[in-house]
Amino acid sequence: MISGIVTSLLLLLFIALWAWAWQPRLRRGFDDAARLAVDDAIPAGERRDAHTDAPAADAKEPGA
Repeated sequence: MISGIVTSLLLLLFIALWAWAWQPRLRRGFDDAARLAVDDAIPAGERRDAHTDAPAADAKEPGA
């Protein structure tokens, strides 16, 4: 009996999280997060070292 209740609660939790994740107002944020791994753009205020393609060691915050 208890296992059936726990299973039902977990199923309801899963459906609630699924419905929350598919809200149209959250789509842009999820799409932006999905592109982070393949985005080649350099963030504003950051420059790349020409030899290693890594952030420059002496890079400073803009306006600092």
